[in-house]
Amino acid sequence: MISNYLLGLTSISQWGLFSGIALIIFGWVEKREKLILAGQLVFVLIGLMAAWILLNNLIYVPEITNNNIPKQLKVVAYFKGVTAFMGLAVISILLKLFKLRFQMASVYILIFFALMLFFMVFNIQQMAT
Repeated sequence: MISNYLLGLTSISQWGLFSGIALIIFGWVEKREKLILAGQLVFVLIGLMAAWILLNNLIYVPEITNNNIPKQLKVVAYFKGVTAFMGLAVISILLKLFKLRFQMASVYILIFFALMLFFMVFNIQQMAT
């Protein structure tokens, strides 16, 4: 039961990361700023979901035994990373709205961290329970 619950939470987040990355890349190719902004907003929504999960303690982490890190602890660490990633997305959106320097550099950084989080959650999902 716990494994299906964790798989559901991480799958929603993984699909959100994928859609945000796809929207930003498609926005670059088509030169549409609204698609890039939509991708950034998807990242903020994923971060809000992760913050909600962490604040409500929806993931029970068992004690560490035999030096094995439980899957639940890795999922909690992943969601903490997604929450921090939301901060980067908000900064990137603010740079865009106020038309400040380095707005495209912030989007590049977002894509880099989104890909890191995407493969992090992919590895977590491949773990045995």
